[in-house]
Amino acid sequence: MEKLNEPVKFKLFGTLRLTYRPSEGEIEIDSSLKLKDLIKELDKRYPGVYEKLVNQERLRPGVVILKNGKNVLHLEGLETEIVPGDTVVIFPPGAGG
Repeated sequence: MEKLNEPVKFKLFGTLRLTYRPSEGEIEIDSSLKLKDLIKELDKRYPGVYEKLVNQERLRPGVVILKNGKNVLHLEGLETEIVPGDTVVIFPPGAGG
């Protein structure tokens, strides 16, 4: 259900949290948009974030993005609809061993 006049909340984790400040915030949208377009909006604030998350119109391997707690890979991926009031949480690929 669309919550009118509420921003989309976002939170960045992992290396994104270390690279981009503030690592959480809000984006005002008037109506729904696709996740890929939301990431492009984030890229305007945080240059380079789109390239870190997306390659050839697909999420990079290991990237996990949650919309209201649900993994977008189980929804519609980059085509997942984002509406006012949603919360988007972004985890870049993990590293280590």
